[in-house]
Amino acid sequence: MGPEYAAIVLTAVISAITGGSWVANKLLSRQTERIQQGVEHINTQRRRIDNLEDEVKRLPMDYVLKVDFLHEITEMHSNFRQINNKLDKLIEKLLAK
Repeated sequence: MGPEYAAIVLTAVISAITGGSWVANKLLSRQTERIQQGVEHINTQRRRIDNLEDEVKRLPMDYVLKVDFLHEITEMHSNFRQINNKLDKLIEKLLAK
């Protein structure tokens, strides 16, 4: 084997090593990007779940407040009915004179 062949073999080996390392680097960088995208997706889902949990925790308090509001409105209606009845009786007495 002459020096030309040794140079060709050496050049082929060096190019194979550098080409292989380039391919490996590209594969690793793509895998890293995919892992980062997966982590970002998981973090987004965690934030959505946290927001949903907060809304669920607030739901009973909001519901109770609505029930209390409706109860208060009902009491106001009954008070107004009593006032209206008393006014009707007063007007009847005034008109009866």
